Amino acid sequence: MDDQVTTATKKRQFTLIELLMILMLVGIIFTLVIPMVEDRRNNERVVEAIKDITIIREANQQFREGPGEGFYAFDISQLNIDDMLEMNYFTYTLTDTAIVATSTEDYGVEGAQFYYDLQYRQWRVKDSELSRNAIDPNWLP
Repeated sequence: MDDQVTTATKKRQFTLIELLMILMLVGIIFTLVIPMVEDRRNNERVVEAIKDITIIREANQQFREGPGEGFYAFDISQLNIDDMLEMNYFTYTLTDTAIVATSTEDYGVEGAQFYYDLQYRQWRVKDSELSRNAIDPNWLP
């Protein structure tokens, strides 16, 4: 009877194979979760940049319609909106046809670009491998 009690109270220990299986499952879960978290974080950063570009676009339109101007601004500093922009993960430039957002090192990938085409009023990711890998076109409006 004492042998049965002793056997029933013995604790079962993990074998090395069971431990390795658990570590493998945890590793698989992390390889799936980490890219999803990074994509969501980058999506939020692009949404922030879209808000900034919208502010720039509206200020640029007001600049054009201002008294005596008739032309779009050629530099963001002309718009006097620096205090309104977040500019955490992107820097912005104006061209004669677009407002360009270029990612900074804080974004995680430096130099990726997307832009708002002023003439066609469309959002686009720059046609480069760097930009396509860092910014999903589905994040743009």
